[in-house]
Amino acid sequence: MLLLGRRTFSLLVMMWLCLPAATAQSRNPQHAQTVVPKGVILIKGAEPASSDSTTPLPEAGSVVDGRYRNAYFGLTYPIPQGWTEQPAGPPPSDGGSYVLAQFALSDSKQQRVRAHVLVTAQDFFFSPRPVANPAELVAALRRGVGPDYEIEREPGEVKIAGRTFARFAYKSPLAGLHWLILSTGARCHAVTFTFTGTDTTVLDDAVRAMNGFALGSDNDPKCITDYATSENVIEKVDPHLGTRRFNTIPVRIIIDREGRIRHIHLLAAFSDQSTAIMAALRQWRLKPYLRDGKPTEVETGLVFGVPRSVVRISGR
Repeated sequence: MLLLGRRTFSLLVMMWLCLPAATAQSRNPQHAQTVVPKGVILIKGAEPASSDSTTPLPEAGSVVDGRYRNAYFGLTYPIPQGWTEQPAGPPPSDGGSYVLAQFALSDSKQQRVRAHVLVTAQDFFFSPRPVANPAELVAALRRGVGPDYEIEREPGEVKIAGRTFARFAYKSPLAGLHWLILSTGARCHAVTFTFTGTDTTVLDDAVRAMNGFALGSDNDPKCITDYATSENVIEKVDPHLGTRRFNTIPVRIIIDREGRIRHIHLLAAFSDQSTAIMAALRQWRLKPYLRDGKPTEVETGLVFGVPRSVVRISGR
């Protein structure tokens, strides 16, 4: 959700303004209400699904002992002292965007949010914009900044906890809000931290907490774009999707050393689509991926349903 222009910046401002109410509701769940419209049939929409419950998923992180931990990325983020976890974000999008977590620092009366950090991931297999690394993502963000914003730091690289991040900072003079964006790569994703607030001292403290950040593991499957193409597929069964729906269905798969698909992760699909696609993919067989002449696991992506059109970036 960070591959964006003015609409996204407006959304971030709206999220900022809505945080106090959301925080109050999370503290007082008895006040939360769900209103179901009369005379309307509610149909469950597209949602993530996976073939097993043991393989980590990008959206399955959690807070443990004051740290946000995400096994899929091997990510550990120490939550700054005094900051609190905010309500969960939306499910993964069919463009490969995740809201992994968000945290906020409120004033002493818990009435006003002083600072906020949004942790997101963008899957490069399915991105609606042609970006292939965090630097390109941040460059796209820079091009989307309108004239009402002031650039505080042009896109560049910075080392944090031994990792390279793409960094970009800007502010809204009218609202007094500052944004600092730090993005790094992991498993063909950009993992991005967006710090927002009016108090730059608080934001600087939150960024310093990134020195305890950790990401990645040598045991992760090799990540390769478009590995499941005709030249590598030995046996294939096409899924029967049944009811015609005009949705894009992004699927990440892990292929084992024998060329079988051992894990399937559908980012956004209707339940019947998930069932059909998993049943078909379990029958696929591919050429084993070789690393240094030895078969090894590989992770790649597929798209079923209606392919998403790629949005071209001006000037590229």
